[in-house]
Amino acid sequence: MNMQQPAATQGTAMPVRADAQRNAARVLAAARRAVASHGLDVSYHEIAREAGVGVGTVYRRYPERDQLMAAVLSDILTELIDTAHRALDCDDAWEGFSLLFTGLALHTAQNAGLSGSLDQHGGPAVAEQRQELLGLARSVIERAQDQGRLRRDLAWQEVLRLTGAPAVQGCVLGLESDTAHGHQSVLTVLLDGLRTG
Repeated sequence: MNMQQPAATQGTAMPVRADAQRNAARVLAAARRAVASHGLDVSYHEIAREAGVGVGTVYRRYPERDQLMAAVLSDILTELIDTAHRALDCDDAWEGFSLLFTGLALHTAQNAGLSGSLDQHGGPAVAEQRQELLGLARSVIERAQDQGRLRRDLAWQEVLRLTGAPAVQGCVLGLESDTAHGHQSVLTVLLDGLRTG
């Protein structure tokens, strides 16, 4: 009988771990949406409501607000770093640049509520991710310039600043646009202006 107990315990514990993982993923996704919509001061109650979990679940996962902000920032940067790697893997330098530029612009527009938070939240881990992303982005941009596909009269930092243009229309000017059409139109114009030939 004692030999059967560990098996029973393991059998009941695994669904709990799976539920905890699903809840953690829901909380992080909800936090990203809530912060993007309402800014860094969004309440844990709002995040819990968005995630469909109890507020206690959010507090257990992220006892301190800085922990939550760091997780949100890290999640976004992880996606962008992956996009940058895929951009470098593209044989066509312009195709890779367009992939990264579009990804950065859309993430900036969708996460305008996080503006300026990288220096205030996240600590060394997030700062390291940011530096990794900047290094990859520089490589993508300069490769496209070296292949004569991207105009050379702009430094790589200036090219990156242009990725914030779609966000400006919303968070600064208050112009509403849906991501599918409004942002894409702006991106098309920006990319046309950056491309050579």
